[in-house]
Order: sequence, then structure tokens, then C-alpha cells
Amino acid sequence: MDLIKLHEIRTWAIEQMEEWGLIDESWSFVWDTRAVRRYGQCRYGSKEIGVTKKLASINTIEETKDVVLHEIAHALAGREHGHDYVWKGWCRKVGARPERCYKAERNGGTVKTLKGKYVLVNKSTGEIYKTYYRRPKRMDWSTRWISGKKSKTFGQLEVRSI
Repeated sequence: MDLIKLHEIRTWAIEQMEEWGLIDESWSFVWDTRAVRRYGQCRYGSKEIGVTKKLASINTIEETKDVVLHEIAHALAGREHGHDYVWKGWCRKVGARPERCYKAERNGGTVKTLKGKYVLVNKSTGEIYKTYYRRPKRMDWSTRWISGKKSKTFGQLEVRSI
């Protein structure tokens, strides 16, 4: 993990939060050390802008800065706006891409993601339906199916470790 990179991101994030008046309103920046799928989070109750440390460490500084700005836009727009036109307006003002979610490299996007530890796979076709980053609660899928694909998946699903 590149500590210099993480320090640079944290320092820049706090500067941006100061610039937009969030520090004066008791907002703080935190590293999210548990998350593996979400890149950032705006926590209105505790007034925190959180960024996932694992994703920040494997992606570019520019990509992570956009996530910080995305979350700052949430804080400025307010809890009731989600990813609506008000939030998109704030994204443009602060300089973030007004996109709801990141797009992973494996899906043609720009964000590097972590490799999962388990997959839900069709035994017959090898098609992967879901990736898990932690041991899934349901390991036995022998009597389950994928919604909308019952005839194709009933009795054919299993969880495999990668």
C-alpha cells in the first residue's frame, strides 16, 4: 500500500472539504477499511466523507479524487437528493463526473476493482452470475435458481472458491 499516495489523497480531500465549507459544518474525511465494492460513501448522520482504502490504493489518484468530489456533492446536495438533478448540479460545480456509480475496468470502465474470493457459477455452462468478496452465507444452491432464469439455472448452481 502506497502510504504517500494515501496521504496525498487525504490531504487533498480535506482541502476540498474546507473549500466547500464542509469542515466548518463539522464534516470529516475517513478511510473505509472494510468495504470492497463501494468506492466512496457520504454518511450524513456522522457527517463523514468515506473512501475505500483498498480501492484508493489500487486506482489512480485522479480516479480517487473524483470519488471524493462525488461524495462532497452528496454532502452539499443533501440526503434527500440521492443521484438526482440537484446532486448532478453540485457534481458539475465541484468538478466531479455526474455519474451514479463507477464502471469497473472489466466492464469497459476506468476503475480497477478487487478480485472476488468466491463465485456463483452454473455447473453446466460455466457462466458466472455473482462474485463474492467474503464467504457467502448461502453455500448450497442445489434447490435455488436465478430469478428470470429458472429453467436454465434450477439445480445447476454452485458456489466455488477462486
